[in-house]
Amino acid sequence: MSARPINMAALFLADPHSRQIALVRTETGYRAPQARPVRGDGLAAFGGPVISRKRLGAPEAQSGVFMDAAIRALSEELGQLLARPLHPDVRPPVTNPWARLARHHLQPDRDSLTYLGRALDPADASMRRHVRVFTAPVARISNSVKRRSGERVAWVSPEKLPDLLQDPALNVFGETALASLGGRPRPLMVSFRAGQRQQVRL
Repeated sequence: MSARPINMAALFLADPHSRQIALVRTETGYRAPQARPVRGDGLAAFGGPVISRKRLGAPEAQSGVFMDAAIRALSEELGQLLARPLHPDVRPPVTNPWARLARHHLQPDRDSLTYLGRALDPADASMRRHVRVFTAPVARISNSVKRRSGERVAWVSPEKLPDLLQDPALNVFGETALASLGGRPRPLMVSFRAGQRQQVRL
């Protein structure tokens, strides 16, 4: 019996001017910024787009949950913050993970995200993920480290990304992130059958 997939969200930050994608550089290689949703992600008051159940692979009400997780992954792993001014009527609970951001009169910028689709790791993966994948343009970063050259940030071209990322479930999303920026691409579902990658449009 396959392990129950772990819900996650990933975000490919893209720079259309240099035509590069930001990855996390680790001691063993590279990965896309990704995180598991936590309690408090998805606060309805933050608004944002709604993704259909079929495309999200979860109830529509969880759209904000995965968007917030993706935005948080980018902040935690690369120090890049996607935020916009907080609506004056919004008051997140003090226990909410976004309360600190709200104290600076900011909230997650869900509108900056383009949903690319989702990926389900092979059934025999050591850690099986069900990843909702987004992209966003670097121009929407709201802090002062848009192109910082920190140790963990690696800017790579879409052509080189698969060789560096080496993540069969996510490679195709990294390759198409730039072309999808700001548009409304038909989301892709990536899964595996008998060791072979399957791709279908949702």
